[in-house]
Amino acid sequence: MRSLIAFALAALATPALAQDAAPPVFTPSELPYPFSSAVQVGDVLYLSGDIGADETGRAVVPGGIEAETRAMFARIGKTLEAHGLGYADLFKCTVMLADMSEWPAFNAIYATYFEKGRYPTRSAMGVNGLALGARVEMECWAWNPQETAEE
Repeated sequence: MRSLIAFALAALATPALAQDAAPPVFTPSELPYPFSSAVQVGDVLYLSGDIGADETGRAVVPGGIEAETRAMFARIGKTLEAHGLGYADLFKCTVMLADMSEWPAFNAIYATYFEKGRYPTRSAMGVNGLALGARVEMECWAWNPQETAEE
């Protein structure tokens, strides 16, 4: 239910339209690329797409879709943790796969990161190339309510 409420609020109450909305808060990436790992806008934390990169961010981990998916989730988990969140706070994910035939292998791992029946809404697509030759990339939205001065 919390995910459904979060999705509805994000869709209906976009902070960019509010006159008194706080400006976005950017979390710089630790990787050597020009992007933020996450941006907080209102009560939604938008996570950049993440791949199964190694610690340097300059190569994907070896082992194919399974290893990359686990490494990708570890990177997403680290970003969530930095904001006091966990996988249960995700309410929307977009998945990009270099090969849609790897969808079943991805799904088998994906499902283990969420409580059964409480999966984020999700879109998925096959793509013609991902950064560093990755097999999978995923970007997510998380519900992260912010305290207001009135509270």
